[in-house]
Amino acid sequence: MSPKRIRHSGVWIVGEPRRAPLGTPLRALQDAMPGCDGQAPVLSGDGTEQAMLIGQAPGWREIETGVPFAWDAGKRLVGWLGLAGIDVDDFRQRWYVTSVGKCYPGRAPDASVDRPPSRAEIVRWGPILLDELRLVEPRLVLLVGGLAHRFAFGPRARLEGLVGRELSWDAAPGAAVLCLPHPSGASTWLNDDGHCGLWRQGMARLAERWSSL
Repeated sequence: MSPKRIRHSGVWIVGEPRRAPLGTPLRALQDAMPGCDGQAPVLSGDGTEQAMLIGQAPGWREIETGVPFAWDAGKRLVGWLGLAGIDVDDFRQRWYVTSVGKCYPGRAPDASVDRPPSRAEIVRWGPILLDELRLVEPRLVLLVGGLAHRFAFGPRARLEGLVGRELSWDAAPGAAVLCLPHPSGASTWLNDDGHCGLWRQGMARLAERWSSL
C-alpha cells in the first residue's frame, strides 16, 4: 500500500498535552516559552521519554487542543508509526513530541496550505528546541518534514539523502536520528516510487530502534 493511503483506523486519541513535573529544569523551560496569541505553545512531554519527535510547526487544530499532530496529518503519521510497532498510546505517552516552531504560522499567501515558520520564527524557537533536546536526552530522535531536517542538517539537506538512513546530530549526542517526510496530504514527495522505497527503509529502521528502547 502507498504510504499516502495509510492512516490510523482505530479510536483517535488526542488527550491533553503533557508537561514535566513542577520544579524541574524542563518544566521551567516549558513554562517560560513564548505564548501563541493567547494560546499555549504546542508540545507534549514530561521528560521521561526515550524518544523525541520533532516536526515543523502546529496547525490551527493543534493550537486549539495544545496537542501536536491532533488532526489529519497526525492520523497519517500514527498510521505510519503503527507499522513500526508504535501505537497511538505509545505516541501520546512515550514520545516527547515537539517542533521547530511551536505556534501556528498561518496560511501561505494565496494558498490553501499552511506556511512553514519564517526565518524569524526559527530564530525565536530554535534555541528552545535545542534546550529541549539537552534536557530530555532522547535515545531516539525522529525528524518529520523538510524544515526539521534542515534545522538539524543545514539548508542543503534533502529528503533523498536522509530518509532510510540512521544519522547522528550534535544536538542529540548518542541518539539514533531518523528522518521521515511530512505526513501532510499536501506533500508530494511520496508520489515517487523510489521515495516510497526510502520511506520503507526508514520505517524498518524505526521499528528496529523502537524495539530496542
